[in-house]
Amino acid sequence: MDKKAEDQGNQYEIHGDTMALLPFYQQYGELYTKVLEKHQTLVTREKPKGVIQYNCRYYGSSYRGRKDGATAILGYRKRAPIVISEQLGIFFIPLESPDNESCIWIAQAHVKQVKPTSPDTSDIIFSNDTFISVNQGKSALETKIHRAAHYRFVLELRIKEKKTPYSHSFISP
Repeated sequence: MDKKAEDQGNQYEIHGDTMALLPFYQQYGELYTKVLEKHQTLVTREKPKGVIQYNCRYYGSSYRGRKDGATAILGYRKRAPIVISEQLGIFFIPLESPDNESCIWIAQAHVKQVKPTSPDTSDIIFSNDTFISVNQGKSALETKIHRAAHYRFVLELRIKEKKTPYSHSFISP
């Protein structure tokens, strides 16, 4: 059952149960977002990229800052995964250029499996065993998912290293 996200406020707030943001054209041709959560599906009047941009700001950064950070760490600019919240472990992957209105965004942590349905199409199975069908091959999808997982690992490692007390001093006693 689809619910309106606006019933909960003006903007949709991504959280740990958010699995995907799908472009959805309502009956009059306006682009909305269908939000797949672990236990429900919502519709918000925002475009998918607008939901991502809002949530980057909501969690204390900007879309541009998140994109630049991913580029600096991973070394590539196109279709870079976007960290929504490091603390909550929320990383979203654009399945095509984020500038395309048809771009689907998926949460890296909720991807359970990718099953090919043809050489150029696949089903993405989420953590709750629901799935979406997309016009991308398994290999291309898995590359994007692995990049996001690597990005997450690098950020978590950096945080862990900073929490480890130094065993030596940089200043001689």
